[in-house]
Amino acid sequence: MRRESRYGRGRGRPLAAAVARAAAVATTALLLGACTTDHTPPHVKDGRADLDLSVTGQPSSEALALVEKALVRIQRQDEEGLPKLSYDGEDAEKAAEKWVAKWGDAAQRPMTADFAVDPKKYVTVTIRFRGVRGVLPLTLEADTDDDWAYGIVTGKEDDKR
Repeated sequence: MRRESRYGRGRGRPLAAAVARAAAVATTALLLGACTTDHTPPHVKDGRADLDLSVTGQPSSEALALVEKALVRIQRQDEEGLPKLSYDGEDAEKAAEKWVAKWGDAAQRPMTADFAVDPKKYVTVTIRFRGVRGVLPLTLEADTDDDWAYGIVTGKEDDKR
């Protein structure tokens, strides 16, 4: 009969099995955690992917994303979310009410956004809605302190064009 010493091979196997079991549990938890992470792209989550929008000009990705977000909010008649895209505070709230009232139904149709870049700080965008007279002019201003993030300028009365 063979007896194993206290430090022999027989004692190491339960430890190896426990380590393997712990590794399996940790891997399973990691995989399950990864499965619950939402990998849906932001443009799908916020509705921009569903816009029927044609673009002319050469907008930056930041400027295009801002215009798309504004159009989605106008389309959804979101008077509360639209001012959050502006730097203009109370003026933005007034503009949001006007834009949603005037363009909310038109935004259900195909749209065209024509981008024109002014010298480095401003981007002007003319929005046309198919089958609707008039245009929605937007001016985007770069916040150069914040890595060229844009905000919509609503303080001017441009919507008379």
